[in-house]
Amino acid sequence: MQKEELKQILREIKSQSDAAGVREKAGRLLSSVDPKVLSLAEQDLMKEGFAPEELGELCDVHLQLLSGKIERQRVDDPEQPIIILKEEHTAILGYVDNLEQIARKLGAGTSSKLSQDDLSMLRNVSEMLLEAENHHKREEDVLFPRLEQRGIGGPPAMMRLEHKELRTRKKALKELVGKVDKLNERDFSKQLEELAEYIVPTFRNHIFKENNILYPTALQAIPASEWTSIQTEFDRIGYCPFTPKRTTG
Repeated sequence: MQKEELKQILREIKSQSDAAGVREKAGRLLSSVDPKVLSLAEQDLMKEGFAPEELGELCDVHLQLLSGKIERQRVDDPEQPIIILKEEHTAILGYVDNLEQIARKLGAGTSSKLSQDDLSMLRNVSEMLLEAENHHKREEDVLFPRLEQRGIGGPPAMMRLEHKELRTRKKALKELVGKVDKLNERDFSKQLEELAEYIVPTFRNHIFKENNILYPTALQAIPASEWTSIQTEFDRIGYCPFTPKRTTG
């Protein structure tokens, strides 16, 4: 019953009918919603014809409602692969913060010229955000298929779509930084601000959704007996330069 109620709420959010009433009703339901139920509701809506892009927009609305209600799981989750992914998220968010800091500095109008320290930081940010592709590969090649095998296809589909869109912008950022000496300061600043305006909020929302919806769903849906093989596959694919070092027993 909870899933059907949630699906109806998501339809109403899309139609934007009685927005205040819908949000109040959603708040009551989402205060206790199981992440797996949310995932299954989103998947059912995809079967009804909702595009992943539409569900992505809906998910952003869900998260505004969920942000003060979800009990966030910390890195003491029982499965090591989830610990690794969440610790990498913390590192990625640091690079996203640095990107926002530099873009804001340029956008403030106090200076359109990057200092050498800023440029060095920006180069590092552009490189490390691309290195996060390894993080996404472990999700797409190992974690997502196991969810899909269990009939949970909606959240992985949305996350893959966001990975694709972020990938395009991350590559553009790296290319922009590589030609900083060939562009005038105004053009460089404008392009950097445009990329940051997409990358910063999208990455933050993406990570929030994975930490609070997708990962808890995976922990519930995937049997404990499979996490050792997931870890083995993670090790085979490899990690990011910013992945915290693990201690082995």
